[in-house]
Amino acid sequence: MVLLAGNMLCTENLYAQVIGKVQINGKVRKSNKPVGGVLVNITSPGSPSQTATTKENGTFLVTIELQKVYTITFSKAGLITKIVEFNTSVPPNQMDIIFQNEFNIDLFDDVGGIMNDKAMNKPVAKISYNPTYEDFVHDANYTKQIQAEQELARKAAEDIQKQQDRARLDSLNKRWNDSLALVKQREAELLAKKAEEDRLKAALEKARQDSISKAQAAASAAAAAQAREKARIDSIALAEARLKAEAEVKEKARQDSIMKANAEQARLQAQAEAREKSRQDSIARAEAEKERQDSLARLRAEAEAKQKAEAEAKALEKARQDSIAKANAELAARKKAVEDSTKFANAEAERMKLQAEAAEKARQKAIQDSIQRANAEAEKMRLQAEAAEKARLKEEADRKVQEKARQDSVLAAEKAKQKADEEARAQAEADRKASLAAAEKAKQDSISKAKADEQARLLAQEQARKEEAERKKLEEEAAKQAAIRIKAIQDSAAKADAEKARAQAQAKALADAEEKARLERERQEQQARDKAMQDSLAQVRLKQQEQEEQERRARAMAEIEAKKQMLAKSSETEGKASPPPAKPSNTVPKIKDSDYMEGITEETINESNRVIYRTVVKLEGSTHNYQKIVYTWGGVFYFKNDNNLTQLLFEQEIKNAKAALKK
Repeated sequence: MVLLAGNMLCTENLYAQVIGKVQINGKVRKSNKPVGGVLVNITSPGSPSQTATTKENGTFLVTIELQKVYTITFSKAGLITKIVEFNTSVPPNQMDIIFQNEFNIDLFDDVGGIMNDKAMNKPVAKISYNPTYEDFVHDANYTKQIQAEQELARKAAEDIQKQQDRARLDSLNKRWNDSLALVKQREAELLAKKAEEDRLKAALEKARQDSISKAQAAASAAAAAQAREKARIDSIALAEARLKAEAEVKEKARQDSIMKANAEQARLQAQAEAREKSRQDSIARAEAEKERQDSLARLRAEAEAKQKAEAEAKALEKARQDSIAKANAELAARKKAVEDSTKFANAEAERMKLQAEAAEKARQKAIQDSIQRANAEAEKMRLQAEAAEKARLKEEADRKVQEKARQDSVLAAEKAKQKADEEARAQAEADRKASLAAAEKAKQDSISKAKADEQARLLAQEQARKEEAERKKLEEEAAKQAAIRIKAIQDSAAKADAEKARAQAQAKALADAEEKARLERERQEQQARDKAMQDSLAQVRLKQQEQEEQERRARAMAEIEAKKQMLAKSSETEGKASPPPAKPSNTVPKIKDSDYMEGITEETINESNRVIYRTVVKLEGSTHNYQKIVYTWGGVFYFKNDNNLTQLLFEQEIKNAKAALKK
C-alpha cells in the first residue's frame, strides 16, 4: 500500500506540472453548409492576437490560454461578422487541465447593410467556466436575448431589401412597357421607311435609265461608266458580304441566345428538381415528426407556393417561347427582304454589266476610228512634208547647176545670173514658207481637234462625276436603309435578350423566395432542435444533481451507521479479548457488459470496509469500468477496469466521456 501511494504521488506531481489551456474546435456554416476561407481573429488585452482561417469543410482549431478574456471574431466579405466572448478563468485547482470546447457559428448574408446595425456588433455568445459542470458553457439567457435582437434587425433589413426589390421590379416593368411602346413606334417608322425605300428605289431606277441614256449618247464617257459600274458592283458585293456577315452574326447570336435560353431552362429545371428533392426530404422529416403539426402546415403552404411558382415559370417559359418565335419570324422576314434585295441587285448588276460592255465596245470602235483618222491625217501631212523637202532639194540642185553655169558663163552675164538666182531663192523660200504654213495649219487643226476631244472628255468626266455623286448619294441612302434594317434586327435581338433577362430575373426572384423560405424553415427547425437539446441537457443535469445528492446522503448515512456499529461493538467487547478482525476486501470488483445499457451509468456500492463509486461508460459496443474505492481507514484508490489511475486522469477521462456523449 505504501508503494502504491508513493507511485500515485509521483504521478500527481508529474501532472501538476502540465500547463492548462483550452482547445477550441468548431465549424462555420451558412445556410447549413460549411463555409471555407472565414477569418478567425482572436484577441485579448495584453496578449498578441492570433488568426486562423476555416478549411473548405468550414472547420477551425485554435488554442487559447487560461485566466484570460478573449474576443473571437468570425468575418468574411459579404457576410455578417459575428463575435464570441470567451472567458478562460478557472479555479486554481483546474489550471493544469487541457479543456476541450466545441461550438458552431452560423453566418448570414449582409443584406441591406445590416452589418452597421448596433445589435450585430455585440457578441452572439459568452462562454465561461461553470463550476457545476466543471467545464466551459455558454450563457443561454444572453444568447437567447442577443439572438432575438439580431433577428429583429435581420427582419428589418430583409423588409428594406424586399421594398428595394419591389421598386426594382416596378422599374423593370416600366422599362419593359416603355420598350414595347418604343418597339411599336419603331415598327411604324420601319413601315414608313420601307415606303420611302420603295420611292428611292423607283428614283434609283429612273436615274439608272437616265444614266443608260446618257451613256448611249456619250460613247466617249463609257470608260468612266465602266469604272462607276465596277465600283457600284464592288459596293453591292461589299454590301452583300456585309449584310451576309451581319445576318450570319445575328443568326449566330440568335442561336447562342437560344442555346443560352435552353441552358438557363435546364439550370432552372435542375434547380426546380433540387428544390423538389429538398421539399420531399422536408416532407419526409415532417412525417417522421407527426407531432409538429405547424411544420406540416408550412409544408402545405410551400407546396401551394411551389405550384404557383411552377405556373408562373410555365407562363414565363411560354412568353419566352413566343418571344423567340416572334424574333425568328422577324429575322426570317428580314433575311427574305435581304435576299430579295440581293437578287434584284444581282440582276440589275448583270444588266448594267451587259450595257457597259456594249458601251465599251462602241467606245473602243470610236477610239479605233479616231486613231485611224488621225493616222491617215498624219500620213497625209508626212507625204506633203516629204514632197516639199524633195522640191527644196531639187531647187537646191538646180541652184547649184545654175551656179556652175554662171561660173562658166561670161562675166557679162554675172549680174543677170545673180538676179535670176535671187529670184529662184525667193521663190524657194516662198514655197518653203507656204509648205511650213500648210504644215502649221494642219498642226493647228489637229490641236484644235484634240482640244475639242479633250473638252468633250472633260464634259464626259464632269457628267461621270455628277453621276458618281448621284450614285454615291443613292448608295448612302441604301446603306442608311440597310443600317435601319440591321438596327431593327438588333432591336429585335435586344428585345429577346431583355425578355430572357426578365425571365431570368423572375426565376431568380422565385429561387430567392424559395431559398429564404427554406432558410426560415431550417432556422425554426434548428431552434426547435436547440430547445430540445437544452431541455434534454437540463433534465440530464437535474438527474445528475439528484443522483449526486442521493449518493452524498447515502455516504453520510453509511458513515453514521458504521460509527454506530463501531460504538456498539466497543461496548459489547469491553473487557473481553478482541476476536480476530474480518479480512478486508481489497479486490477490484468485476462487471458484466450485458448488465449495462448504452451510455453512462453511475452507481454506488456500500461494503463493510469500503464504498465503491462506479461509472460505467458504454459507447458503440466498447465498455470501460471506472471505480473510485474509498476505504473506512481513509485510503482512496482510482481504477479503470483493472488498472490504477491518478485522480486527475480518472476525473479527466470521465469528463471527456460525458462530453462525447453530449455531442
